[in-house]
This record gives sequence, structure tokens and C-alpha cells, in this order.
Amino acid sequence: MIQLTYEPAFDPLHSIFRALRLRQSLATDIPIPRVLFRILDFYLLFPMSISTVRLLPKHRKLKKLAASTKGVTSYGPLPDNTMLFERMQPYQDAAMDTLVLRGFFSNEGLEAGWVIPTKIEPSASLNNRLVTINAAENNLMTALNILATDYPIDGSNGLKHRTGLLEYRYDAV
Repeated sequence: MIQLTYEPAFDPLHSIFRALRLRQSLATDIPIPRVLFRILDFYLLFPMSISTVRLLPKHRKLKKLAASTKGVTSYGPLPDNTMLFERMQPYQDAAMDTLVLRGFFSNEGLEAGWVIPTKIEPSASLNNRLVTINAAENNLMTALNILATDYPIDGSNGLKHRTGLLEYRYDAV
């Protein structure tokens, strides 16, 4: 397939940068399920899609965040969120494999379905860039932290169900 336009969702290097942003923003001492990391990566790239998430009443203000984000205009229409999320998976997997090889995440954890950061830190210039862009998008990073900590992943009221990105009915709860 020939791609004439650039779409960050299908760029493994952009996926690496987003994964490092999430690593820097989320609590580093807590393992994160890989599925949750993928969902957070999707909303980091498409914050305007947070408006489609079924949120608890105390978190409805996050929908205003989605309305206030200026999405980068695309050269063409994007597929629906579920299809886009599914098509992003090979690029997310390639990015995570690369970051595991470079030592930023645990290989054993990733094989078991968990994203576990290691003690290895990015270079000073990259770390400064990560801190700068995360600070510039502080509201979005706060929203992603809320999604990561205040919602379960599996089950009928889990993040898979609330976002509609993944099948939830056969989850062992």
C-alpha cells in the first residue's frame, strides 16, 4: 500500500515518542496493562476522541478538554475509532519492541501483557523535550492519568466498554 500523506498513527517512530511521553507522565513504579497503554496512546494521539468515552459524572469535564483540543487537520477522512485503533496496533507493537530492546521497558513484563518501565532514562535532550511537550499539554496528560487510575480496564463498566475500542463481554472479571 502506498501512503501519500503522513499520518502519525501509522508511524512507528511517532509511536515510540508517544510511548516515552506516557512513560514520563504516568507513575513509573506501577506496571500498566498493555491494553491500557494502547488505549492511552490512542487518546494521546486523538484527544478529540475523548468526547466519545462514557465517563463517570465527576469526570464529565474531560469532555470539555476534548472539545477544546485543536485536532490537526487531516488530508483525508479517518476511519472510525475502533478501526483506527485496530490499525494502529502493529505500529504500537513495533514501538514497544524497540523500546524493550533499548531497555526502557521490561521484556518479561511485556511478554506477560504488562508495560513495566525500567530505571533507564532517555537522554537529557530527549527528556527535556518530553517534559516540555507534556507540560504544554498538561490538561491532556491529567485526563489520561484519570483514565488510567480511576477506571478498571475489563468488564461491563471497564475502559474497554466505556471507550468502545475493544471487546469487553468475554473478559474474566
